[in-house]
Amino acid sequence: MSRENVEVMQRFHDAFNRRDVDAFLALMHPDVEVVPITGRLEGTVYRGHAAIRDFLQSFDEDWEVFKTVPAEFRDFGDCVMSLGTWESRGRASGLDLTARPAAWVAWMRDGKIVRQETFTDRAEALEAVGLSE
Repeated sequence: MSRENVEVMQRFHDAFNRRDVDAFLALMHPDVEVVPITGRLEGTVYRGHAAIRDFLQSFDEDWEVFKTVPAEFRDFGDCVMSLGTWESRGRASGLDLTARPAAWVAWMRDGKIVRQETFTDRAEALEAVGLSE
């Protein structure tokens, strides 16, 4: 199942970058929990398809540009980590956060993402999957 899980993670990034909400949600288990970088900063967890749909549809209100740029995928069986950067610019602030390190971790169940978290600290991402640098 691992190769398929990596492919799900690749499609996760593609759908997010296209803001294809339906394709994004098709990758998600009905009981999914998502902690995007903004959620991590605010302490927010989005649960279920309806909450994630609302989050994605409002995302571009705050960001002029926000694109994930995965460079590497690590397969941990029922969990996949992608490492890379993002390209982003705040809509109101104009703050450019391009090329900041990022890690995305997705836990899988039945070929779907059941939990996904985004990290700016790769060591924290590795700890989340039970490893260390």
